[in-house]
Amino acid sequence: MLIQDIIRNAYIKALAEQFDLEKEKVEKGVHHSDQAPGKWSPNSTLEIYCEGEIPNASDYHDLRPYAAEFGVDPSTMGYYCHTEQWDKVDEIANRLIKEKLPNSPKYFHEPYNNAVVNIYIV
Repeated sequence: MLIQDIIRNAYIKALAEQFDLEKEKVEKGVHHSDQAPGKWSPNSTLEIYCEGEIPNASDYHDLRPYAAEFGVDPSTMGYYCHTEQWDKVDEIANRLIKEKLPNSPKYFHEPYNNAVVNIYIV
């Protein structure tokens, strides 16, 4: 198996696990950067398209409008940002990569726009 495939598979597994998604749906959005349809960042390792099931790392949600629905004080609710979950995706993926490639560098996500997240070497 190629190194690129190991990295791609690790991110597919990490995204599916962290966001509770079906692996098959995640696979469609994860591309080697040199084979990605948009070729937004050819210097990245992966381009991940967040137009389907995968949440973008820059997405955030204001939960205060839902306070009444849950019977809580709006001041106790705040914002929910997917970047924190993407940090966990990086952790899971890097652990999986290290299992197969012990000397591998670390990888991290970086949002490109509201529909694309790129994966780079630290």
